[in-house]
Amino acid sequence: MKKLDVLMLKSFIGPFLLTTAVSNFILLIQYLLKYFDDFVGKNLGFTVFAELLFYFSLNMLQVALPLGVLLASLMTFGNLGEQFELTAIKSSGISLLRTLRPIFLFIVVLSIGAYFFNNYTIPAANLKAYSLLYDIKHTKPALDIKAGAFYNGIPNYSIKAKEKLSDSKTLLDVIIYDHSEGRGNKTIILADSSLMYTILDDRYLKLELYRGHYYSEEAENKSEIDRFYRTDYDKMEMVFSLASFDLKRRKEELFQNNRQMKNISELAHDIDSFKTAIVKQKTYLIQGSKRYFKYHLENKTIILDKGRLNDVDIDEDSIQVFDQTIKASFFPVTLLDSYLGKQEPQQESVLQSQKFSKPKFDSTTIRLKIDLSQRRINLDSTDISSLKMNVIDSILDRKSSSRKALYSDALNKARNVKVSLSSVKTRLYQYQKDANLYTIEMQKKYAQALACIIMFLIGAPLGAIIKKGGLGVPTIIAIFFFIIYYIFTSIGEKQAKEGVLDPYIASWMADAILLPFGLFFLKQARVDARLFDIDAYRIGIEKLKRRFARNKNKA
Repeated sequence: MKKLDVLMLKSFIGPFLLTTAVSNFILLIQYLLKYFDDFVGKNLGFTVFAELLFYFSLNMLQVALPLGVLLASLMTFGNLGEQFELTAIKSSGISLLRTLRPIFLFIVVLSIGAYFFNNYTIPAANLKAYSLLYDIKHTKPALDIKAGAFYNGIPNYSIKAKEKLSDSKTLLDVIIYDHSEGRGNKTIILADSSLMYTILDDRYLKLELYRGHYYSEEAENKSEIDRFYRTDYDKMEMVFSLASFDLKRRKEELFQNNRQMKNISELAHDIDSFKTAIVKQKTYLIQGSKRYFKYHLENKTIILDKGRLNDVDIDEDSIQVFDQTIKASFFPVTLLDSYLGKQEPQQESVLQSQKFSKPKFDSTTIRLKIDLSQRRINLDSTDISSLKMNVIDSILDRKSSSRKALYSDALNKARNVKVSLSSVKTRLYQYQKDANLYTIEMQKKYAQALACIIMFLIGAPLGAIIKKGGLGVPTIIAIFFFIIYYIFTSIGEKQAKEGVLDPYIASWMADAILLPFGLFFLKQARVDARLFDIDAYRIGIEKLKRRFARNKNKA
C-alpha cells in the first residue's frame, strides 16, 4: 500500500506543479493586460517590473490553485486509465476510493495551506502590488520630444523642434520657453540645431544649442517698464534635471484601508463597524424626525384677537363645532346680536339646522370684551350691521391666514424630511454595500480554499471515467468547469454588491453548484460507468428502438 501511495503522489505532484504554474502565468498576463497602457514608455527598468510580476503572481495563485488541481487530477487519472493501470489496481482488490486517498489527503493539506496563504500572504502581497502599481501609473513617461509639437514634460520649460533626425539626438529649429522664474513667456531661446543626450546615469538631460538667439525681458529697478535684451550665440549648453521622471514610492500605509489588504480578523472588525454605523444612522433618523411630526401629536389652541372680538379660547371639545360654525357665518352674527340686545341668541336652532351638537359657550370658554359704555357710542342698525361684518371678516381672515401658514410650514417640513431621508438612504446604501463587499472578501478566503477539494472531486473521478491523458481532453474539460466556477463567482459578487443576493450565499454559490457534480462523478467512477462512451449510448438507443418496434407490432 505504501508503494501505491507513493506512486499516486508522484503521478500527481508533477502535473500539479506544471498546470498550476501555467494557469498562474495565464491569469497573470490576462490581468496585467488591463494596465498595459500604464506601463508603456515609462522606462522603469527590469527590477521594477519583476517586482510587480512577483507580487501579482502571488495574488493570482489563489485562483490558479483550484484550476491547477482540477487539470492535474484529470491528467493523472486520465493517464492511469489510458494505460490500464487503474484497471490493474482494481483487479488486485483495491477500490477506487482507496486509490484516491493519498492524493485526497494531499489536497486537504493543500486546502488548509491555501486558507492560511489567502489570509496572511495575499493581503501583504496585495498591499505591495497595488501600491507599486499606483506609483507606476502616476510616473511620467520617458522623455520623448516629437517634431512639430511642444513638449512640456520637463518642469518650467516648453520645448519645440521643427524637425527631429533619425538618430533621435539631433533637433533642428529649436524653440525653448523658460518659465522657471514664473514671469510667463519673458525668456525665449532659439537655435538652428541642437544635440540632445543624457548624462550622469540618465539623471540629467543636456542640450547643446548652436547658432541661435537668447531673448529676455527684465524689469528695471524703480521702473514699471521692462527692458528687452537680445543675445546672439554660437553655442550654448543647457542641463535639465530628470528627477521628475523617477519612480516615486509612496507610503504603503496609505493603501492599508482597502479590503484586499486585510485578513479575516480585520475584515470582521470592519464589517461590525459598518453594521453599527447602519444601526446608528437609522436611530438618528428616527430621533431627528420627531420634530417634523408634531402637529398631529399636539392639540393646538386657536386664538382670535381681531376687531371687537379680542380673544376667543376654544377648548378641545368645541374646536370642531367652532370651525363649522365659523364656516357657516352664523356664530358671530347671532352671538353679537344677543350681546347687543337686538335679538335672542339663535345658537340652538342654527346648530340644529347645521346638524351640530350644541357647544358649551360659557364665560370660561368664550370671552367677549366689548366696552361700549366707556366710549359712549350710539349704535344704530347700520353701525351694528357694519360691526357684524367686521367681526365676521376678521374671523375668516384669521382662519384663512392661519391655515395658509400651517400649510406652508407643513410643506417646508415635508421637504426637509424628504431631503433628510434621501441623504440617510444614500449613506445606508453605501454602508450596506461596503459591508457586503467586506463580507464577500472574508468568505472568499474560505471558499477558494475549499474549491481545491471540490475541483479534485470533479477531476479525479472524471479522469478515471474518460481514460484520456495528456493536455488535450483534460484541458477542455477543466476549462469548461472552471468557466462555470468563474461565472457563478462573478455573478454572486455583483449581485451581493448591489444587495440583491446575500453575501454569504454569493461567496459559496459556485462551490455549492459544483459539489454535486463531484459527488455524481465519484459515484459513477466507482461502478465504472461509461458516461463518455459513445457505444454505450448507441446500445441504449438500439434497445429503445427494438422496444418501440415490439410495442408497435403488438398494437
